[in-house]
Amino acid sequence: MTPDAFDLSGRTALVTGGAGSVGRHIVTGLAQAGATVLINCFHSYPAARSLAAELTAAGHHVAVVRGSVARLPQVDRMFAEIRDTHGRLDILVNNAAAGTFVGLDELTDEHLDRAFDTNVKGALWCSRAALPLLSRSTGGAIVNVSSIGARYAPANYLGVGISKAALEALTRYLAAEFGPRGIRVNAASTGLIDNPVGRAFPGFDSVSENTVQATPLGRLADAQDLARLVLFLASPAAGWVTGQTVVADGGLGLLHRAMSPDPVGRSAAPAGQPVPRERIEVTAPSQPEPSPEDDPVVFVGMGLAVPGASSPEELTALQARGAELFVEVPPDRWAVDSFHDPDPAAPDKTYQRRSGFITDFRPHPALAAELATGSEPVEHTVLWLRHSVHQALEQVRTDAGDRFSISIGYTPDGNQHLQEALIRREVTAFAVEQGIEADDPELSGLLHRCLPLGEQAELPHLVGERAVAGLVPAGTPVTMVDTACSSSLYALDLGARALVAGEADIAVCGGAFALAPSGSVLFSKLHGLSQRGEVRALDRTADGVLFSDGAGVVVLKRLSRARRDGDRVLGVLSGVGLSADGRGKAIYAPATSGQELAVQRAMARSGMTPDQVDWVVAHATGTPAGDGAEFASLRNAYRGTQPVQVTSNKSLVGHTGWAAGVVSVIEVLAALRSGTIPAQFRFTEAPELFDLASTNLTVPTAPVPWPARTDRPRGAAVSGFGFGGTNAHVLIQEYRPDLAGTFGYGEHRPEPLVITAWSAHLPGCPDESAVAGWAGDQQPLPETFGEHYPVPPFQKLRMPASAVRATDRTQLMIVECMQRLDPVVRAISTARPGGTGVVVGHAGPTRNAVLYALRAYLDELGRGAELSSEPEAMRVLLKKLRERTHERIAAPVEDSFPGEMPNVVAARLSNYFDLRGLNIAVDAGEESLDRAFELARRYLEFGDLDLALVAGVNGNTLAGWRELIAEAAGGTAPPAEGAFLFAVTRRSFAIEHGLPVLADLDGPAARTSTGGLR
Repeated sequence: MTPDAFDLSGRTALVTGGAGSVGRHIVTGLAQAGATVLINCFHSYPAARSLAAELTAAGHHVAVVRGSVARLPQVDRMFAEIRDTHGRLDILVNNAAAGTFVGLDELTDEHLDRAFDTNVKGALWCSRAALPLLSRSTGGAIVNVSSIGARYAPANYLGVGISKAALEALTRYLAAEFGPRGIRVNAASTGLIDNPVGRAFPGFDSVSENTVQATPLGRLADAQDLARLVLFLASPAAGWVTGQTVVADGGLGLLHRAMSPDPVGRSAAPAGQPVPRERIEVTAPSQPEPSPEDDPVVFVGMGLAVPGASSPEELTALQARGAELFVEVPPDRWAVDSFHDPDPAAPDKTYQRRSGFITDFRPHPALAAELATGSEPVEHTVLWLRHSVHQALEQVRTDAGDRFSISIGYTPDGNQHLQEALIRREVTAFAVEQGIEADDPELSGLLHRCLPLGEQAELPHLVGERAVAGLVPAGTPVTMVDTACSSSLYALDLGARALVAGEADIAVCGGAFALAPSGSVLFSKLHGLSQRGEVRALDRTADGVLFSDGAGVVVLKRLSRARRDGDRVLGVLSGVGLSADGRGKAIYAPATSGQELAVQRAMARSGMTPDQVDWVVAHATGTPAGDGAEFASLRNAYRGTQPVQVTSNKSLVGHTGWAAGVVSVIEVLAALRSGTIPAQFRFTEAPELFDLASTNLTVPTAPVPWPARTDRPRGAAVSGFGFGGTNAHVLIQEYRPDLAGTFGYGEHRPEPLVITAWSAHLPGCPDESAVAGWAGDQQPLPETFGEHYPVPPFQKLRMPASAVRATDRTQLMIVECMQRLDPVVRAISTARPGGTGVVVGHAGPTRNAVLYALRAYLDELGRGAELSSEPEAMRVLLKKLRERTHERIAAPVEDSFPGEMPNVVAARLSNYFDLRGLNIAVDAGEESLDRAFELARRYLEFGDLDLALVAGVNGNTLAGWRELIAEAAGGTAPPAEGAFLFAVTRRSFAIEHGLPVLADLDGPAARTSTGGLR
């Protein structure tokens, strides 16, 4: 054989799927042999162009021809372009491939169609279209790329394997048809390849181990092995070979290992015992290894507990059949009569007796086993979260040394155990003031009867830690975030950022919420609860919301890791958009502009367009104003010709509060699997305001089939909007290895951060010089601003007096800090509202939250006092307690609910100063401010913000909260009141805008540059 046998100079070759892991080696080999190579691709266009540029720079002749081989019109167009541009074709390599790695039970018509359309029909159409061009060549050649799955039967390869068998049969028929024209047709085959697609094969570790042991040459194939075989069959060296399938498998097909006794020390698996496996969809070996820019964040696990469903599968079934899940308060939660009055104006009462409660909870088997051995009751949110984490991690592979990111949406207001624990301690502290012993039997009996759940409680920031204890590595930080009803979507975003930044390998994200009576009381003062006792979201008869218990968790990985681990990919996180409403008519009033901004940011960041979204799971809670504002924003954001379904699960399961967003995400992931968009429950007719006749948005009255498409992955969106204008919009796509997805998370650009300004508001410190003096000599300060916070005059604090009276001091304190901030820095923030955000560290419930809860429980305590053996002493105590409590805080009004919420501490700053970047609160106990700096760093490094206003605030020095902290932390100094605010930005931004640099933030410890706080 002469050297010319492999010389392809003057020849033109087309390689379909030429940008993939195998394809790029084939292209490179042909180019190095002297051929002009045309790289065909469809989804991998950027990778194809990059490869062409690389080879062209090396002196080779390479071009890109884009088109899908699975679509006949595109094949015809592609070959017409080759004819017109190049005039000839000498070599065709049919390397494009697609398929799904599943077994018999999971194989569907869709899987078969996908495999045969590309692997068989695509090869046939390309060969037929190439025939006139190949006929002009002397010694034309076609090489079809196959695999040993065509003749053997690997597990989870059925659909792909039979398509490859058909490809090899096609090879023989084409060889017979094309031979008289001097055109050879052969197939090149190999075994399991050690490349990204091969490593995504279900159970890759064990399959590869078995394959290597059964291969005489003792290793897996690599992409180069197959590429060399293709090059040989395409070259004149194989001039007398046609109609053959040539196998390069290292001797695996000799079956020597299979027909030999076991080596010493190796035992066979028990006869008939199945090998556990999981389903994963991937393309056949033609995909490139994902680069960081082409490696999306994907969902690999999910779990939940909501009324009527203890798993995603149960939620899907529940949505299909419907159910009445709004019920009167169960007796084991609280005595509804003590908190109810049909008159909406009745102080400290709710007009609604119904909500959505988890009453038929079925714990995950692993959790059930834990509960069987435990001796103490478990707080509701810990219980439901831990169940969800067990469920979500059950099918996810984890390795020793994995770094986890844990982010949970949570509020101390959504924890009935905590609420009752604090009231118990407030009552006890007051009783002691009145000369009653803390362990007095009558007092103890009263508290046990009326506040039984308060006997066991967790500090809010420890709820997440307990929920994941033993399921993730010890010491993994848990971030408890609070943006009200969008909290779990912000948690999801934080998990994705940790993966993209390379700070974590696995992210566990979710939210939890448990109903408590004071929440119903406060929300009723907004007249936002449904009078009829049911949610009719998006319906013309909607009259309000009902809240529900709930928890949900999803697990995220990068796609490359999920493939390697053999995880089932449930969907792709395409992008997240976050925003703040800024200034509005009221801090609790929904703003269409802010919601639309979140949608726009999600689209811009991900690269998706509205016509890629089939379905929006709206936040829609059933309040006419809220649903109307949201639908208006969706009309604007999703305006087009493609129908978009809009639904809300709150009509069925209720508003699960801080878990609502992740519950909707799980609904989408489950629907991608079932292929059906659920009908809108309790829907009759849309409000006139929606004007459905003039929009492409529609509310489905029946289940909508949602089959896989051939042109793009299915897409959906989830919205979450919280009190205070904390907005989030999440875009999700189906995982389709055969179709290019669209995703983006912003560019992660770590850069030194600096503090450019600070301010503080402390009792006994009228200005920053006094604060600096205190910091220097550590002279003791008063622990509190007093029983009643000193409110500034209206000229300084422009808020209605009624709103100020109902607003917790922490919200007023942070406004004061902003007003004290360096005017130059403050001017930058107000001049760039879209790039300025607020991140607040705040631990536990606010002072107002505890006092409003105490007011709400007074009648229940009075009822319990009448059951005492000596009721008079308790009557006298409670009469004094009522007087004292009413002195401390007035009856709740419409401003009270937002006024006591911890997340609105951050939102108040955005609202007051019209900042639209984002706002978020984080609870990490004593480390809350540190964690706030950490979150700010992430938003600055990803470019969401130019300026982050980072604060640490506490306004709760009530006896019950201080005692609970002391019990939990042991020896910790009791909390004092105060607020600190820091303006943080990138060093380059500070320099560009002439801002002072007071300190560098290059790690846990800051280096002070000029006179700032260390």
